[in-house]
Amino acid sequence: MYQEFFGFREKPFNLTPDPKYLYLSQRHTEAFAHLEYGRQQRGGFILITGEVGTGKTTLARYFLSRLDERTATAFVLYPALSAAELLRSTLEDLRIPVTGESLKDHVDALHRFLLAAHAQGREVVLLIDEAQDLSAEVLEQVRLISNLETDTDKLIQIVLMGQSELQELLGRRELRQLAQRVTARYHLEALNRSETEGYIRHRLMVAGGEGKVTFTSGALGAVHRRSGGVPRLVNLICDRALLAAYVVGERVVDTGMVQRAAREVSGAVGWSQRVVFAAGAALVAVATIAWLAFRPTPQVPPTAAAALSPAPRATMPTENAPNPLAPLLLRLQRDASLESAVGAVQARWGPDVALERTPLRTYLDQIRRLDLPVVLEMFHPNKRDTCFLALLQLSGQEAVVSTEAGPVSVSFSDIDKMWTRHAVFLWRDFDGVAGAKGAAIEPWARTALNRAGYTEPDLTKAVGMFQRKVELAPDGVVGIRTLIALYSVGDYQRPRLRTGGVS
Repeated sequence: MYQEFFGFREKPFNLTPDPKYLYLSQRHTEAFAHLEYGRQQRGGFILITGEVGTGKTTLARYFLSRLDERTATAFVLYPALSAAELLRSTLEDLRIPVTGESLKDHVDALHRFLLAAHAQGREVVLLIDEAQDLSAEVLEQVRLISNLETDTDKLIQIVLMGQSELQELLGRRELRQLAQRVTARYHLEALNRSETEGYIRHRLMVAGGEGKVTFTSGALGAVHRRSGGVPRLVNLICDRALLAAYVVGERVVDTGMVQRAAREVSGAVGWSQRVVFAAGAALVAVATIAWLAFRPTPQVPPTAAAALSPAPRATMPTENAPNPLAPLLLRLQRDASLESAVGAVQARWGPDVALERTPLRTYLDQIRRLDLPVVLEMFHPNKRDTCFLALLQLSGQEAVVSTEAGPVSVSFSDIDKMWTRHAVFLWRDFDGVAGAKGAAIEPWARTALNRAGYTEPDLTKAVGMFQRKVELAPDGVVGIRTLIALYSVGDYQRPRLRTGGVS
């Protein structure tokens, strides 16, 4: 209802577990790091737990979305199944044909598939969501599936995600063998106040609403208090608060709107969380079923033999090769590495050039378009804190980064595996227009756009056309991202990421 009024591409606070909306708070970054670490170890189980609505399903989809097509995946959403039904669901998701009906027939078919996958250097991941609903009998069957292995390697990586009760379930004596095989575990907690604010701003930005609607400081604080930092409850409150703002024609959401929204959502002054969580869970379940129905078909042909026929050794993936950045990231300290990385980028500009420093959540294509040396925030699965590297040059998939010992060449895919998607852009405000708004920036914007070939008389439309070209939210406003992008296409002397030189 309010989407057109605010200029959103889509509703920013839907309950669907869309991975592009995942906000990598420190907690979610750590949880993802544990998923990646456990996957790379290729042994035992990965266990991720958290209270209702903390973003486990969204994290699961984000994790699966980052696996390449050489990784076969099975995603079990409704684990309230028998052992045979769970195994059959796994086979169907992996598109493994089964000729027999017995449990042994199913296990044998899975084993053949896994052995063929291993011979090809492929990985297989089984992710079970809401795993707290698994019975002890089914969990024992899952443990037996994990026993499918060669003399040196596990053939399948199993991820269990669920509510806190899952930890209690694995504490039972009859499940101690499974519990002992958990190689990576993490409990996902609710967001703190600052993370809640960042989460709200992030979702508004992804939906194309950055700068189009504002939550006051008091409103943000009220959202955190009434939601407890639980993302699903944050979504419910913010969605209703935006509706309240739309009804009165306001583009600023204040504390009163949030308080009324919280009361409407809960149905009472205090939270009736059971009702809210149940409704949210139902919506998430429906959305996830839709995703499973319409997601791209896994790159596994219909028969195990055809799917995994021998291939030349040279084409085998190198996914299990050690990441050359890992030892470096393990040594780096957060503050010192940020200072060092900033210094490396500053050196490319020149020591006396005054630079703006803008932290942004971004992605590779945008970094290529802006064509600037940039500071990337990195993580290591074995470290609590993140650290930083300077990306100095990028040619295709080959990159040059700064290290303590000097520049090092690595593949961008190695960087990508340990990059949080947060970056710090250091850029020069050549014409001194940063911070200018409205009429103050219009003459400069008109000149810059004309120079770039955007001569539409309506300035707002011209800005929007340029923004679409560089894949920014087409809001027609010259914000920081748009300003940096306009400088990137102008005739300014500056260091270039794609050439490694200055031009």
